[in-house]
Amino acid sequence: MATRRVTCYIAVCDLCGNSEHYEGHTPHLDTPAEAVEYVTDPGFDGNDGWTLTPDGLLVCDRRRDTAHDDAHATAGKRMGRDAMTVHFA
Repeated sequence: MATRRVTCYIAVCDLCGNSEHYEGHTPHLDTPAEAVEYVTDPGFDGNDGWTLTPDGLLVCDRRRDTAHDDAHATAGKRMGRDAMTVHFA
C-alpha cells in the first residue's frame, strides 16, 4: 500500500476557531489564499460568506455574538436576526 504526505490548508475563524461550513465539513484547499477565498465567496455556505475584515481578521458567519457581529459590521455587513440574512452597507 502506497501512502503520501499531503499538506492542505483550512480557513479558521480568528474569533472562535470554527472551521466548518454549514453542512458540517471543513473544506481543505491547496494554499492559504485559496482557503480564505473559498470561505469568503458569497456562494460558499448559502449565505454571504465569511468576512475578511479590513485589519485582516477572518470571521465566520456561524456564531451570533457581539464580537462576530461587530467584525462583520466593520467590513460593511450587517447580520440580520436570522444568521441566513446579511445586508451590505
